[in-house]
Amino acid sequence: MLVNMKILYATETGNARDVAERVARECSRQSIKISLTSIDAYDARQLPKEDKNILLFVCSTMGQGDPPKSFEKFWKFLLKKNLPLSTSLLNLKFAVFGLGDSSYEKYNFVAKKLFRRLEQLGGESVIELGLGDDQHFSGYDGGLDQWLETLYVKIFGSEFYREKIIGFKDKLDVCPVEVSVVVRDGDGDGVGSVDGVNDDDDAPVETRRGVMRAVDSMATEEVSDDNNGTYWRALKVMKNECCTSESAVRQVHHIELDNRYTDVHDFSPGEVLEVLPCSRSAIGREVLDLLTNSIVVKDGDNGYRAILDAENLVVSVSSSGSSSKNSRYICRAKYLVAYFLDCFSASPRSYFFEVCAYFAKDPLEKEKLQHFASPEGRADCYQYCQRERRSVKEFFEEFTSVKLPLEWLLHVAPKLKPRQFSISSSPSQHKNSDGTHVDLISITVAVAKWTTPLKRLRSGLCSTWMAEKLRTSDVVYARVVKNGGLPYSHTGSMILIGPGTGAAPFRSFILERCSRRNFDDKILMFFGCRRKAEDNLYETDWENVEKWSQGNIKVVTAFSREQENKVYVQDKIRGDSSKEVWDLISRCEAKIFVAGSSEDMPARVREAIRDVCAKEGGMDKESATRYIAELEAKKRYFVEAW
Repeated sequence: MLVNMKILYATETGNARDVAERVARECSRQSIKISLTSIDAYDARQLPKEDKNILLFVCSTMGQGDPPKSFEKFWKFLLKKNLPLSTSLLNLKFAVFGLGDSSYEKYNFVAKKLFRRLEQLGGESVIELGLGDDQHFSGYDGGLDQWLETLYVKIFGSEFYREKIIGFKDKLDVCPVEVSVVVRDGDGDGVGSVDGVNDDDDAPVETRRGVMRAVDSMATEEVSDDNNGTYWRALKVMKNECCTSESAVRQVHHIELDNRYTDVHDFSPGEVLEVLPCSRSAIGREVLDLLTNSIVVKDGDNGYRAILDAENLVVSVSSSGSSSKNSRYICRAKYLVAYFLDCFSASPRSYFFEVCAYFAKDPLEKEKLQHFASPEGRADCYQYCQRERRSVKEFFEEFTSVKLPLEWLLHVAPKLKPRQFSISSSPSQHKNSDGTHVDLISITVAVAKWTTPLKRLRSGLCSTWMAEKLRTSDVVYARVVKNGGLPYSHTGSMILIGPGTGAAPFRSFILERCSRRNFDDKILMFFGCRRKAEDNLYETDWENVEKWSQGNIKVVTAFSREQENKVYVQDKIRGDSSKEVWDLISRCEAKIFVAGSSEDMPARVREAIRDVCAKEGGMDKESATRYIAELEAKKRYFVEAW
């Protein structure tokens, strides 16, 4: 008799955790014990003993088949040679759902290899492997809905699915977040006298960290107070300059950050800087209007009431059922919205609509929201929400009868997630006088702006804030993600292919080689942009390194709009540089690095490298394809796409 379900997730951006939380929430309606754990917190040695549990794995695949960091320890255990095939996990019953993007060659690679390995070791799958695809019009939900229906019917029966899933639309789960008013709005200020209130406008990270630490349902691996190098540092802006002309299609900024007073002593070239975005532009009227017009708070035993003075409302946030004073966090409600939630740029997911349907007063609005939350309404929800990128703020402007309790807003609204940028500076070039500390970190930020199908102008929250709002001496909260970027080596030849901001990590690579005066190994870089006069990023840097290296570093540029027929980096690779590319690959054993847009650039570059191998190496296309796969297996071909 199965009495428990353990749900293990491996995530990098939080999507796998979202899926895991949905499964845990829905399965808990069956009154069985559910545990939800990040896979790196699970002791893999317990796998053979899970005879009374079903283990459900939710795993993301990053880029070119890369696993989340949290998956690595668990996977290493499964690969142990002393685990007998077919018998090691005879007692294990499991299910696997993967999240990936079918535009990549190694689509859902992590989930596929996990499923195969568990079966190899004797585990019994209770359902076929489930795959969610970002390319589906409704994202991973397109594959998840049908997979979960099959899973629930198989484990709990069709009655459970009819009553507890389909028939749950007029009910509400228990909210895992509790919010209570500490200083009643309208009772005067009083904030400074409340113990634990963070009233420092310049320290949004403290509010975010405190809330995520105190509320288990919102805690993620993103924020930590430990000393393992994962917590946020305050970096002051030293320089923020635009690298492109006014006529450029996309604005790109070079931002330099002062690292002199942090404990980040060193990092590898090309590693990633994770930045905590800020909705400070929304801390004024927009946040207060949202709280006043659409959000309600508990009023003792009298149910809920409107917020009368959003400016001064102070609340205590904790996990449901927790009585410990240390598990709560007290702050102004406006800071929770501005610093923890993304109510002004991100689109909510289906569970948001399900909860809002419960609180909608207007029958037509309730019916429409229930439809959006249902599997049958996925396409309509996508058209309304994701395709147009409607924000939470815009949702409340249209569904005016919804008055959402603050605790539910904290639970179901999109969270303000960190954004990652490749470091574009050389650590050696910016070390202090005694060589013990890197004093400067630079990143390259492209401002994301686009128009939706209904001609709504949208912009990226973090990139717009950094490019347009940050001034010298402003503070950015960030952290270096160790081993988060492309693997740099101080020696060996390299072929670097980085159109647009894909050049950022390669600027770090090249300047590091120059700083160390290592010009013995050849570097061939391909950079692409639209026009030389508009967006030729770091042009002066490329000219200088070619001179300093006396020809051992060469930069080939593709200006796609300078001539009648568009020319891209892949055309340059196939063209005049074909022989040089092959010589570096075959004779110099060069490593190939590709960075930039994740749309079709990585695939087109791979095809170009394949064509070079076929032409210059005397191979047919099938042999050339296998040759590139061998380069990947030998750690000589890397892709970092976003």
